[in-house]
Amino acid sequence: MEEGPEVAHYSLRLAVEFGAGPPPGGRAWGRARYRLRAACPPAPSPPLRLDTRDLAVLSVRLAGGGDLPFSLGSPRGSGGVLGRELVVRLPAEGLPAGAEVEVEFEVGPGSSALQFLGPAQTAGGKRPYLFTQCQAIHARSFVPCQDSPRVKATFEASVRCPAGLTALMGALACDEPPESVARMEPPAPGAGAGGQETAEFFFQQPVPIPSYLLALAVGELASRDLGPRCRVWAEPCVVDAAAMEFAETEKFLQAGEDLLGAYSWGRYDLLMLPPSFPYGGMENPCLTFVTPTLLTGDRSLANVVAHEIAHSWTGNLVTNGSWEHFWLNEGFTVFVERKILGRVYGPQVLQLHASRGFLELKATVARLGPEHPHTRLILDLSGGSDPDDAYSKVPYEKGFYFLYFLEQAVGGAGAFEPFLKAYIQAFAGKCVDSSDFVDRFRAAFPEAAAGVDWDAWLYGTGLPPAANSYDDSLAAEPYALAAAWHFGDVMGLGLDSFPEGTAAGDLEGFSPVQREAFLEKLGELRCMQPLGKRTCRLMGPAYGLDGSTNAEVRCAWYKLCADAGDLTVLGHTVEFLGQQGRMKYLRPLYRALSRQPGAREAAVAAFEGNRAAYHPIAAKMVAADLGLDRGGGADQ
Repeated sequence: MEEGPEVAHYSLRLAVEFGAGPPPGGRAWGRARYRLRAACPPAPSPPLRLDTRDLAVLSVRLAGGGDLPFSLGSPRGSGGVLGRELVVRLPAEGLPAGAEVEVEFEVGPGSSALQFLGPAQTAGGKRPYLFTQCQAIHARSFVPCQDSPRVKATFEASVRCPAGLTALMGALACDEPPESVARMEPPAPGAGAGGQETAEFFFQQPVPIPSYLLALAVGELASRDLGPRCRVWAEPCVVDAAAMEFAETEKFLQAGEDLLGAYSWGRYDLLMLPPSFPYGGMENPCLTFVTPTLLTGDRSLANVVAHEIAHSWTGNLVTNGSWEHFWLNEGFTVFVERKILGRVYGPQVLQLHASRGFLELKATVARLGPEHPHTRLILDLSGGSDPDDAYSKVPYEKGFYFLYFLEQAVGGAGAFEPFLKAYIQAFAGKCVDSSDFVDRFRAAFPEAAAGVDWDAWLYGTGLPPAANSYDDSLAAEPYALAAAWHFGDVMGLGLDSFPEGTAAGDLEGFSPVQREAFLEKLGELRCMQPLGKRTCRLMGPAYGLDGSTNAEVRCAWYKLCADAGDLTVLGHTVEFLGQQGRMKYLRPLYRALSRQPGAREAAVAAFEGNRAAYHPIAAKMVAADLGLDRGGGADQ
C-alpha cells in the first residue's frame, strides 16, 4: 500500500443476518468511521487508502458531511489475494480538526474472514452461528481497513444480531454504546433485521491492535467464570466441559505476568468455537478463540491456552511489523508458552515440550525440503504472495529453538528472562522487525552476540545451524518404547508378536503428553522406514490407539497407519476428518491418505463431502494439498 494517512481509531456499527438455509449462509453490513493519526497536510492531501476484498462499498463520506470521491483498484496479488484497494480522495485543503471518514459497506458470502454455520454444524443443533478469522490478511474481507500488522488502532463497536443470540468481540463489553458509536446511524437501515427481533451489543478496545486481531462471534452462548478476570464462553451444552478443561487459565495468566510484566488487556476470556474453527487457538485480545478438539477431559491439551495467553505480550503487545518476520510473533510465543508451562507444571515439562517441538520441526523440514525458502525464519513474501501459503511449524519451532539457543549462550534463564522482559516493555504497543531484537540483544550481550551466526539463523534454510540439548527425562521412556517398536519392526519386517522389552500395558503409566511423544517419535523414525501393516495391527488394539478420543493421539496414529498402508482404520480416519476442521489434523491426514493408492479416492470423497463445512481457509489449503487447487502452505 502506498503511503497516506494512517488510521488511529475505528468506530464500527455492524449488523448480522443469517440466511434461511440450507446451505448455511448470511450477510453482514457495516458503517466504519476512521479517525486518522494526524491531520492531513494541505496542498494536496494524500488519499486515504484502505484494503478490501469481497466487500461491496456502498458509500464514502465525511462523518456528518458530504460524500467523498472514491475508487476501487484492480485486484492485486497472486490470484487477487490482496483484494482491491479503496482509495478515498480527501479535501485538498486537508481534513478539519476532529473530522472522520465514514465508509458504509456490505460483507457477502464470499468473505474469507466470516464463516456462517447452520444449526446442524453447532453443538446445540438449534441456532446458527458466525465467527471470524482475520489472520493473516482476511480482515480486509470483514471491514475496510489498513490490513497490515504495522498499523495499530483502537476501536469501539456495536453489533446487532437476531434476538436470542449473543455477540462477542475481541474487546471489552460495554453496557451502553460508546459515544463515538452512538453518534452513528445504523448500517444500511433495515439491513440485518430480516423482519426478526434483534439485540445489540457494545464493545471497546482501548489498546491499539493490528487489523488481524479484529474478531467477532455470534451464536447461542453461555459463560462460566474461571477467575476474577477470566471467563469461558461456549454453547450451553458444552460450557461446563469447557470450564473444567480450562480451569487453570488464571494460573497461566499469572505465570505470564511473573515472566513479562502486567497483563494489559483487562480481561482474558475464552470462546470455544464449533468444530470447523481451523486453528488450535487464535489470540484475539480479551477473547481467545479455541477449538473444541481441546476437550479431552484431562486438560492434557491446555498448552494451547498457555500459548494464546503468551500472545498477550508476544504478538498482541509487541507485534511483527510484517508477515516476513512472523517468527517474532510465534517463536517468541512458543518460548513464553513453555516458560509458563514450566512455572505451572515444573521445568521438566518445559523440556518435554521443547523436545517434542524439535521433532515437529524436523518433520516439517523433511516434508518441505532442507532448501525450501519457507524453512527460513525471515520469509520472502514479495510479489503479492499469500502469507497463508508460507505458514508452517518453522516460525514456531525454529523460532523457539533459536531463542533457547540464545538463552543458553548468555548463561541460562537467570540472564535471559530479565532481558526478555525488558525487550517486551521497551517495545510494548509497537511493531518490530528482526533487526530490533538483534540490535537489543547485541547491546545487552555483546560477547555472546559476537559468537552468533545471525545470517545462518535468520536467513538459512533447513534445520538450525547449531544444536540444543534438552533434559529428556520425561521423554526417555516414550522415545525408548518408540525405538523398540521401530527396530523390532525393521528386523521383523512387520511384527506378529511384541518386540523385546514391550508389552500391552506400556502406555498405561504414560501421561497424555508422553503418549503423544511416543507417537511423534515413531513418526520421526518412520521417515527412515514406515511401520509394517502387521505391526500397526498389533500395536493399535493393544495400546487402545484405534479408538482413542484424544485428537492429538488420533491424528498421529491414523497418519502412522496411513503411511504404513494399513487401511484398517480408514473408516475412523474419514470419520475424524468429518468431525472437526482444524488444519493441524486435516492437512497431514489428507496428505497421508492421498499418497496411498487404496485411500486417495476415499480422501478426495471425504474432502468433497466435508468441504462446505470446513472454514474457507482450511478448504483452500486442503484442496491444494490434494492437488485439486493451486497454492498451499503448511499445517496449523
